[in-house]
Formats: sequence, C-alpha cells, structure tokens
Amino acid sequence: MSTRYKPPELLSPSHDLSQFHCRSTEQTDWLRRHALQSTSSGTTRVFVVTQQSGNSVVAYYAWCMAQIRFDAAPTRVQKGAGHYPQPIALLARLGVDIRHEKQGLGAALLQDVVLRLLDLSGKIGCRGLLVHAESDEARGFHLHLIPEFEQSPTDDLHLVLLMKDIRRTLQN
Repeated sequence: MSTRYKPPELLSPSHDLSQFHCRSTEQTDWLRRHALQSTSSGTTRVFVVTQQSGNSVVAYYAWCMAQIRFDAAPTRVQKGAGHYPQPIALLARLGVDIRHEKQGLGAALLQDVVLRLLDLSGKIGCRGLLVHAESDEARGFHLHLIPEFEQSPTDDLHLVLLMKDIRRTLQN
C-alpha cells in the first residue's frame, strides 16, 4: 500500500462512510448501513483504510469466525475433519472506492487478512480462510492474487485457503 494511505484499522464512529462508493452496490450499502452496528455487536470486525489526510473510508474488509460444513469443504479440508464442520475465518466483504481503484488497495487488504489470520490461528483453532466472492470477477481477483484458493464443491463463488498453504507460502 502506498504512503498515500494509512494502514488498515478497526472501523470506529469517527470514520466517514458517507463518501464511500465501490462498484458493488451491496458492498457500499453494507458498509454505510450495517458495518458500525455489526462491529459494535461483536459479530464482525471491519478494517478500513483512509487516506493519510482524512478519515473518509476508501477501502474496507469485514471478517468473522465461521465454520464450513464437511460437504461444502474442498477435499483437502475434508481430510482429517472426521465429517465435522471445520472452524474457519470468513472474509465476508471487501470493497475499494471507485476513485481509489488500481492503487493496490484490494491486494493489500487481502494480504492484511492473511497476515492477521496467521497470527490468530496460533491462538485459536482455525483451518483456513473462506471467501464469499460476490461475483465471477471477485472470484477471479482472489484466485489471481492467491492461486492456492480452492473452490467449494457446493458453490463456485466460495473459495477456501488452508492455513498450511498460507504457512508454506510465507515460509518461501
């Protein structure tokens, strides 16, 4: 991420969400209408990026803990799972304001998620990262950045990245 932007930080009431507009109406609306409530209730953690000179959000992601059903998990996740749902982090939302596209913010946010997950997974049980891509374009974005993502057998827009793949990639 360029020095033009602050590093991702937890969403707070002091952040200005009113100017945020990304290509996805759903992602835009969720950030403006539901992100603060979701954060304050503790169900989701929302990390935002602002420019160095202000508090208007220009990019964000939302994630939480979840589980993946055995039948919805890729074969590699099923191994050793004993037919039980597996604990997994869910990257539920990711958006970049259209005026800040092509600045590397989406890739930087995905990297931030992976690094935070690596730290978190040492403290709690977590098999990996599940991404709910909103569209084929979003799925392609994630697969382009991290080819190790595997598609869920039940939904082409659900991608799974195992912790062991994250650790192996970061060790190289």
